[in-house]
Amino acid sequence: MRMNHHPKDETLAAYAAGALDEAQSIVMATHLAMCLVCRRAVADFEAVGGACVGAIEPEAMSAGSLARFWERAGPQQRGLPAAPAETGGDVRIPEALRAHIAGKFEAVEWRPVFKGFSQAVLEAKGYRAGALRLLKIEPGMGIPKHSHRGGEFTLILQGAYEDELGVFGPGDFADLDRDDVHSPLAIGDESCICLIATNAPLVFSGLLEKVAQRFIGL
Repeated sequence: MRMNHHPKDETLAAYAAGALDEAQSIVMATHLAMCLVCRRAVADFEAVGGACVGAIEPEAMSAGSLARFWERAGPQQRGLPAAPAETGGDVRIPEALRAHIAGKFEAVEWRPVFKGFSQAVLEAKGYRAGALRLLKIEPGMGIPKHSHRGGEFTLILQGAYEDELGVFGPGDFADLDRDDVHSPLAIGDESCICLIATNAPLVFSGLLEKVAQRFIGL
């Protein structure tokens, strides 16, 4: 699978350091399962991080610090990870996402937002919770032009869209921030399905979109 758009180096480094929130991490992990180039980059950042940690002089932990960590992380994080659920479904969907959608797009409970555009909000709880959702845009339809109050990760899973930044197809990753303004338009013959993580509401210019935003949560 050829990809033309990848996460920024600082985003890959943040993922390797465990600095992203849960929603961002799920989008990143899904992209990494599809992209050998970025997997190698993350491995390099992890190696550098490990070398840096190894060079640090040990420091004694204060009393009760481990207990406080587990209290913040939650009991589900203790010990070995639970065995993955038997989701079955479409093997083309990376495991990082399959667990959240019962293994296939057909199992997603899509909620219409407006004509040609629907979404499904996914759970993204964790040490740092985040906003995670799937968006489905029908061919020829688009999301109104908007900017961002914070960061936005968008990963294309099916179909394609075109915006001011280029053409994005399966596996492509849009790593957006406050400086980016775009209006994605679904192209091709099939629905464009995107996995999106945001850490702040989008900024729409139109009145109708601003009103709708209160109900759709974007």
